[in-house]
Amino acid sequence: MPAKKKAPKRERVTVQKLRTLGDVEPSGKAAPKRPKADKALAAKARATLKHEFDRALALKEKLAAEASIGAKEKGRESLRQSEKLRSIVASLEGMNRFALAMGLISPAESRELYAAAMKRGLYEGWR
Repeated sequence: MPAKKKAPKRERVTVQKLRTLGDVEPSGKAAPKRPKADKALAAKARATLKHEFDRALALKEKLAAEASIGAKEKGRESLRQSEKLRSIVASLEGMNRFALAMGLISPAESRELYAAAMKRGLYEGWR
């Protein structure tokens, strides 16, 4: 049997102040520092992501309406609605991760988009 390797000793890190995930201005809006050339591209990325969140929420409403009408007409509930909702959210998460990786949006801007969508019911209705 091969000998087991010992795990390296880890130093304990002490945190002396409050750690935040992203810098936010006092007004509550995220203000990352970007070169002037990237500002237009970042604005376009935020607008595109916001449009996709709106589109996903509209599709979620259509699925809910379809399920309620279908249940009355067919006498049974629509199957796999939660799976459809999860795939919609997974699509949004993928777009969001891509924009974060490319530096088009900041983590604070991402949280802002998700917070607004959650207030409108993005994750409601999951089983």
